[in-house]
Amino acid sequence: MSSQVIALDLLERRSAALSAAERALRITLSGSPTPIVLLDLDLKPVLFSQGWLDQAVTPRTSQSPNAEPLAPNAEFTAAAGRCLETGAVETCRVEIPADAEGCTRWFSFEFSPWPRGSAYSRFVVVGREVTEAVLAAREAEIAGQRLAEQNARFDAALSNMPHGLCMFDAEKRLILCNTAYRRLYDVPDALSVPGTRLDDILEHRCSIGKGPRSFAAFYAATVEAAVRGAAATRDVELTDGRTIRITHNPTADGGYVATHEDVTESISAAAQIEFLAFRDPLTGLPNRAAFQRAYDDAVAAAEQGEMFGLIMLDVDHFKDVNDTLGHDAGDALLKALAGQLKRAFRRNDTVARLGGDEFAIVLRDLKSEADMTRPIEVLQGLLRTPIEHGGQSFTICASIGAAVHGDPDADPTHLLKNADVALYQAKYDGRNRSVVFRPAMRTEVEQRVELLREVRLAISQGEFDLFYQPVVDLAGNSVAGFEALMRWNHPEQGVLPPAAFMAAFEDNDLSLQLGEVAFERALGQMRAWLDQGVEFGRVAINISSAQFRTGRLAAEIAAKLARWNVPADRLTIEVTENVYMGWGAEVVSDTVKQLHDAGVLIALDDFGTGYASLANLRQFPIDRLKIDKSFVQNSQDDAIVRAVINLGSSMGMKVVAEGVERPDQVATLTQYGCDQVQGYHFARPMPAAEVAGFIDAFSTRG
Repeated sequence: MSSQVIALDLLERRSAALSAAERALRITLSGSPTPIVLLDLDLKPVLFSQGWLDQAVTPRTSQSPNAEPLAPNAEFTAAAGRCLETGAVETCRVEIPADAEGCTRWFSFEFSPWPRGSAYSRFVVVGREVTEAVLAAREAEIAGQRLAEQNARFDAALSNMPHGLCMFDAEKRLILCNTAYRRLYDVPDALSVPGTRLDDILEHRCSIGKGPRSFAAFYAATVEAAVRGAAATRDVELTDGRTIRITHNPTADGGYVATHEDVTESISAAAQIEFLAFRDPLTGLPNRAAFQRAYDDAVAAAEQGEMFGLIMLDVDHFKDVNDTLGHDAGDALLKALAGQLKRAFRRNDTVARLGGDEFAIVLRDLKSEADMTRPIEVLQGLLRTPIEHGGQSFTICASIGAAVHGDPDADPTHLLKNADVALYQAKYDGRNRSVVFRPAMRTEVEQRVELLREVRLAISQGEFDLFYQPVVDLAGNSVAGFEALMRWNHPEQGVLPPAAFMAAFEDNDLSLQLGEVAFERALGQMRAWLDQGVEFGRVAINISSAQFRTGRLAAEIAAKLARWNVPADRLTIEVTENVYMGWGAEVVSDTVKQLHDAGVLIALDDFGTGYASLANLRQFPIDRLKIDKSFVQNSQDDAIVRAVINLGSSMGMKVVAEGVERPDQVATLTQYGCDQVQGYHFARPMPAAEVAGFIDAFSTRG
């Protein structure tokens, strides 16, 4: 038999034997719970154990429901190569990626050549899940890393913390201290080792001038207290002048941990901050916080029978100073006022700036109310002195409310409200004055506040309207125009004249709102009369000081005239002497000049009741002088009426007499040469709907 035939026979026998072995192995694997796979030398699967399928070492798919062997990754392939090369058992650990519903797992695989012998063509791979072991090892590794990081951070924090830190045991032996502690007290390395006694460290510190100023007190109050278990923070003064803040915290073994912070500079800064916290930076006066502290102290003293006073002060129209002259002028005014306040009151009185233009003064240990009113009078005298700023001169006008607590049975905490009520009354009475609180004022103020609330509501609901009173030209016996007068159509009280809501005109915001209502209603009505062909002449509208103080009045009136398409020569604005002569006269002057140049007629209302002088009449562009009705209706003022008429005539102004109610008054005024009159003799103020009929009737009967 040839060698070739012999070889083929051996190969067939070996193949048959291998097939028989594989069949036996298949039977063995079919029931084995251990994950086992038989691979050929190309790592292709030949057989799987039941355990391989049950434990889903590789995920099942729709194409391969039984499972696939692992994709030959680097670890798996390397282990197979080593096994093939050495014929020995090789192992590897492989991460099994998570499927859609599972989690990542790890398996350890053991490669064995099969069958055993010099020639083999298979690998038997036995798997074992080691997920828990891997995760536990990882957690242990992470925990170790974290602990190492924490220790490193602790060491870094201890070494780099700005405060000194030390730890002593119950026997007052050093356990540890950081660099800052050693640097703070110049503790040498020899005294920084664990086991060093506290007494030795303190002795060294005292020897170099860095020990506690009171050694015994320090030891008793801090160290002994800490050893007894009392946590505390104390400031300790050293002999070198520094102050160290030491915080002791007892430990469970009877020792303590202490932090040491040099607070010398912070204490000094805190004292400075304390000063600044209670001072107004602009004026240098005590601020609101300091005022509250002084007020609380005064209240506490009042409960023991001491009399004290409280003064509240507001600068009149301070916003207008800032708006018209600039904030630097406002600051100059506040500084000047602060100086005058300090001169007017005693050194032990608390003169404070509460903010903005608000000031308050607490006066302690008064003997009577006069002790409070005297310095107020001194202050008012000082306020008359003009302030020079930026080439301009102006005076400070202030409203002052004062209250005194002298009744031991009364509640002193009400003094703030009482002073506020008095201040409110001072503003209502015309500003630039002082008022001392009286109990009756509270009711008046409350009524006034309620009235202002009702006026605000009435404005929003459109309850304000204009009535019109005719102005009659005496020479032509004709209607020269009308004065628009505000009326409140009150839902319960009927039509109310301005006297019923005069407080609203003293309120800046409400005065502006009512002024807006007057202009819109008057110009709208004038436009309607022009469209209807009603010859109404001119309509006069009263202008408040609040409207002038906006600084925008001329431009706003021009815009309204253009919007309503009403010629400027149909409008008259009436300005009282007090508005002309009050604060911001330059603003008023500039405004009326602009309006006069635009064709608006300017009337000086209530002439003779204010402070206007002949020089003022020449300074301002005035077309009409209106004689106040108090002069017209009093025969004893006949000479004044005649003088005003002559004055107006000589200066080229028409003169209008108000309050004409009788025929003899008409005759007298005609005889004196008065130009125009208005009053009940001709007509009371009437609704706009009656104006056209009145004009027709007047022109018919004369």
